[in-house]
Amino acid sequence: MRRRELIALPAALVVLCLPAAARPPITAAKAMPLLKSIEPPEMCLLPEREVRYQASGTARTAQPTPARGDGPPPGWPGKTALGGDVPAARIVFDPHPTFNGMAVDPGNNVVVLSDENRGSLLAYDLAAGGRGPETTEPRRHIVGAKVDLGFIAGVTLDPKHREIFTVNNDGGGLVVHSYDSHGDIAPVRKLTVPHQSWGLSLDVEHDELAVTSQQYQGITIYARTATKADRPLRTIRGEKTMLADPHGVFLDPAAREVFAANHGNWTEMRTYSADGPPLLVGEYVPGRFEKPSIRVYKANEDGDVPPLRTIQGPRTRLAWPMGLTVDAEASELAVANYGTNEILVFNKGANGDVAPSRILGGNRTGIVGPIAVQIDRKNNELWVANYGDHTALVFDREASGNVEPKRIIRNAPAGTPTTGFTNASAAAYDSKRDQLLVPN
Repeated sequence: MRRRELIALPAALVVLCLPAAARPPITAAKAMPLLKSIEPPEMCLLPEREVRYQASGTARTAQPTPARGDGPPPGWPGKTALGGDVPAARIVFDPHPTFNGMAVDPGNNVVVLSDENRGSLLAYDLAAGGRGPETTEPRRHIVGAKVDLGFIAGVTLDPKHREIFTVNNDGGGLVVHSYDSHGDIAPVRKLTVPHQSWGLSLDVEHDELAVTSQQYQGITIYARTATKADRPLRTIRGEKTMLADPHGVFLDPAAREVFAANHGNWTEMRTYSADGPPLLVGEYVPGRFEKPSIRVYKANEDGDVPPLRTIQGPRTRLAWPMGLTVDAEASELAVANYGTNEILVFNKGANGDVAPSRILGGNRTGIVGPIAVQIDRKNNELWVANYGDHTALVFDREASGNVEPKRIIRNAPAGTPTTGFTNASAAAYDSKRDQLLVPN
């Protein structure tokens, strides 16, 4: 879902019970080929060595033969250790895609979803999916070492030029692929964007692309054709903006407004040097936690500007708001509310501590960890991408309450569990409970 530092988002903790469960973890023999298929060709920083194994009594010893250079340095304690491509005893690993960002293009009859788990993009027909338990086959699948997709977050589409914009959340920048891309294919261009960028929105009328950055606490707006290290057209950032860990973003071309969903965690970004200067003008300000919010700005603003409107407070139900979108014709704002497993729909001009005009959620909806929401006016449908389940859901556009979806797109068979890993950065063993604790 989101690769980030602990200061940028409240951490989640996955607890793995080691005793056997009803569905055992995937075996190392099955998982390794899947991992290898997306692994860069050279992962080791030491010189490559051909490792030959010779029998020595009942044991096997490794005899490394340097292929280039002079091999390990003298006195290296591991020079006689067994090495090479040694498989793990067991792996806790989800071999299936995990939906994250999502964008629909009714004119070209396509929906594209980003897959954070395997670093890929999956494109489906808008009529795809069904009510059965089987996996839905994508129309196209962009995956492999050349695609430059890693810890993917937001995705947006350019229907006119038939291009897919995808942002890598933890380094790697923004990449653009053609609608016709399939398999292991390089992007048509790349753009350097701030670290921990998450949300994307393209205004095709004004040829502008909005990018949110969690760590940078800002909204950066580029020309649609920006590439390499091109500078942004404008940046909304600073104390007055009240941006705090922004995620979802939407550029409204008609109203010339930009919407941003904030988790509420704020810290001043500093250089990596211990004595480096703050990147905000003035005295250093300690970090803080704010209530989640939706903030709205003039799209042509630049610099440290206050929001035009803010949706924030207990009546809003906002909790970890992720992707959002605006239905201009209905004058509605839809928000994927990860913390409550709901889609919250507000009046587009809502301001203050206001309740949603309607809520889509409940056990019958199948909404579990919603990460993105999109509106298809042509087919009168509302799309939801789940991060907590291997599904994307399709509802009537005006659906409300605890109702079943019309169709389900599955990237794994029904009932397939997810690991819950989101950039697992460490692990600890609880000997009392015989559990592994994995912070994300």
